[in-house]
Amino acid sequence: MKLVTFEKQAGELRLGAWHGEAGAARDPAQGGVIVDLAAAAEASGATQDVPALASAIALLRAGEAGQDAALQALRFAQERGIDGTQWSVAPSAVRLRAPIPRPGKVLALAGNYAAHRAEGGVKSPLAEKALPEVFCKPATAVIGHGEAIQIPGLPVATVDYEGELGVVIGRPCRRVAQEDALSYVGGYVCANDVSGRKLDPGFERDPDILDRAKFFDWLIGKWPDTFCPLGPWLVTADEIPDPMALKLVTRVNGEQRQETITGEMIHTIARTIAWCSSLMTLEPGDVIAMGTPAGVGSARGVFLQPGDVVEVEIERIGVLRNPVEAAAQ
Repeated sequence: MKLVTFEKQAGELRLGAWHGEAGAARDPAQGGVIVDLAAAAEASGATQDVPALASAIALLRAGEAGQDAALQALRFAQERGIDGTQWSVAPSAVRLRAPIPRPGKVLALAGNYAAHRAEGGVKSPLAEKALPEVFCKPATAVIGHGEAIQIPGLPVATVDYEGELGVVIGRPCRRVAQEDALSYVGGYVCANDVSGRKLDPGFERDPDILDRAKFFDWLIGKWPDTFCPLGPWLVTADEIPDPMALKLVTRVNGEQRQETITGEMIHTIARTIAWCSSLMTLEPGDVIAMGTPAGVGSARGVFLQPGDVVEVEIERIGVLRNPVEAAAQ
C-alpha cells in the first residue's frame, strides 16, 4: 500500500491509501484517488478498526492488525466503487502532508556513500571497520510533498539538497540483530536531507574554536524548519522486496543532479537499524534517512534559490517534489 496523510479541512489530518495506475504513481495529483481509510472502515461497519486508521503511526503501532484493517478498508472501497463519495478524495482537492507528519525521531546518516565522501574530500572506510555516522533532525523540520522548502536567511548562508531513501520503523525495536533488522521496517519514503552548508552568525568568532565550531555549524545546518521533506507517501515494506536495490535520482528544475543505487551505501539499512537500536529504542513512525549520494550542490558551489523545484525519485516509491521559497522574516 501507499499510505498518505492528507489535510481535507484546515487542521484535520486523515490517513488514506493512494489508489491508481502504476504509471501515474510518479505524481499523486495525476491519475489517482485517495481512499480515506477510516471513512471506508466506518462505511463497511468495521468501526472497531477506525482507531488504528486514525494516522500512519496508529496503524504501525497496531501491527499486523493495523495493516489488515487498512487492507480490508481498501478492499471494501474497491468492491463498492473506488470513487464512492463517502471514502474517495481527489489528490488535487486536498493538501498532502508528510506520511508521518511528526515522527518521534528523525535519524540521518552522514557520508554513507563513498562517491559523496569523495566529492567532499573525505576518505571512505570499510564498513566492517567503521560505524554508521548518525545525527538527528528535529520533527519540526518535516514537511510533505508539494510543501515549500524555505530558505531561512541568516545565520544560514547557503542551502543544499540531499536526496535519500527514508526508512520508517514499523514496530518497537531495541537491540535487534542485523539479520532480523529489516523485519522491523514498516515502510519506505523518499526523503530530502536539506542542509545549511554555511553559517554566518553575524560576528567574528574566536579563531581558537573554529575547528570545533565546524562540526556544530554542519550539525546546526540540518535543523531549520522545512529541512526534512518526506513523501509523497509511505510505501509499506511488503511492496519493496529489496530496499538495497533501488534507483535514486535527484533533480533540480528538471536537471538531474544525483543518481545512485541504494546498494552503493557503505552501511546497509539492516546494519544501521541494528546499530541505532543498540543505543536507543526505535519506535513505530521513527524515520532513518540513509544518506545521500554524490552530486550535491556544494560540490560545485551551486545552492538552492527561491523559485527552484527539487525532486527526489526512488524506484518503486515515487517522486517527492518540493518548491523552494524565501522564508518570511
